[in-house]
Amino acid sequence: MKRGGVVLCLALVTTVGASCGRTSSAPQPCLQFSSDLMPDLAGGLIRKDFRIANAWAVKSDQMIDSSGVKFPAYFLSADIIAPSGEAVPATWVTTQIAKPGLIWSISPQAKKYTSWAKAGDSSTAGITMESMGAKASVVCVLNGRATSPRSGVTPRATTP
Repeated sequence: MKRGGVVLCLALVTTVGASCGRTSSAPQPCLQFSSDLMPDLAGGLIRKDFRIANAWAVKSDQMIDSSGVKFPAYFLSADIIAPSGEAVPATWVTTQIAKPGLIWSISPQAKKYTSWAKAGDSSTAGITMESMGAKASVVCVLNGRATSPRSGVTPRATTP
């Protein structure tokens, strides 16, 4: 009985120790994108009757190389909102989230609805929606919505 307790204790210590060493599986924190920069981000919208709201960022482990100068990369996601109220999340990569920085479109929605340069040039080589942090930034947007997950869908009236 005592030996079983020691084995169980060792198994527990091994499991906890192994999980503590895994930093890549830890959720990345959602970082608030500066509200002062929202007009700059919205300036890239192709349709001026659309707007951008609910912007969140996640720091990437990759760097942006702009003319030999390395900058930290942040995956920036926000809702692009149509005049009907329908919202679709879009994702960019940027060098800053607290002051103006460089911006590239990553997601199909960002490429379709904004005029920002498309990621994939020499500065953003290897940065895609599959990069660690890109999809996490979309989750930040979805969790940050004040309305139901079906944003833009008008609820039907129910009869008692």
